[in-house]
Amino acid sequence: MKGSQIQKLSSWVGIDICKAQLDLFSNHPDLKLPASVPNNPTGHQKLLGLIDKLPEVKIIFEATGGYEKPLLLTLQKEQIYATRINPSQVRSFAKAKGLLAKTDKIDAQLLAHYGSIFTPDTTLPIDPELDELQDLIKYRRHIRNQLHREKMQLEHEHSKVVTTFIRRRLTSLQNQLESLTKTITEKARNSEALRPALETLTTVKGVADFTATSLLAAMPELGTLTRKQASALAGVAPINCDSGEMRGRRKTYGGRSEIRQALYMAAVVSSRFEPILRDFYQNLLKNGKAKKVALTAVMRKLLIHLNSLMRKHLEEVSAAS
Repeated sequence: MKGSQIQKLSSWVGIDICKAQLDLFSNHPDLKLPASVPNNPTGHQKLLGLIDKLPEVKIIFEATGGYEKPLLLTLQKEQIYATRINPSQVRSFAKAKGLLAKTDKIDAQLLAHYGSIFTPDTTLPIDPELDELQDLIKYRRHIRNQLHREKMQLEHEHSKVVTTFIRRRLTSLQNQLESLTKTITEKARNSEALRPALETLTTVKGVADFTATSLLAAMPELGTLTRKQASALAGVAPINCDSGEMRGRRKTYGGRSEIRQALYMAAVVSSRFEPILRDFYQNLLKNGKAKKVALTAVMRKLLIHLNSLMRKHLEEVSAAS
């Protein structure tokens, strides 16, 4: 069956999201959609009214740094099949089709076609507690980056007045960073749902409360994935680069950067104090692996172990209920 026929019979609705509006596209014969609706509660309700008569409809859109979140929450509340997809996957699909042009209308059409071909899974419901923690962790990362930039300012010569302002800002940012870290860990520890998971994950040396909380927020799927799925989602799985008799150097690629950020310092500490991971790390170095490569391998092994611990925890919770 040709791609155009697949699109024509598809119940997928592609939505290109921007700050002001939602550009819509569907080739379903029973679904008549306007070119766009506002990206606000009124526009979302209008969209719900349009798709209400077609229960099998599926919505697909790209992650846009937050502009898609209100729509996702609205669709999930109404139990409508909604998929938030990585933009790089859709762009690669466009290149595979030989489609170089990019407009909001084209992107909406492309998303609908992508959904009909690959039928991606629905996005997991947003947990309110994890959502708040994700927001706090994201802002903490922003403060940490600002702190780093201000510290770099002191490497250059400034007037006494400017230097005074820089040092004041450094103190303010450091206080905010410490306050945010404390708030994040306290919220996680005070959560009836998250506390048992934290206690499970922090049994591993190198994994403190903040690391465990960051990992749970960045990877809600932890404990439900296979070893390979967990490694790929984090972007720490070595990817082959072979052709014929040539065996290329394995590299890690893609994945969620926030998972790697949560794992990095834990892996550094675990490679020194967790006996199994310490021996694993040292053996890699003895075999000639670069420190960065060896540490990435420790991150992968640590993640697989934490995923296994979380799986057992979820099984115990399920059995108890």
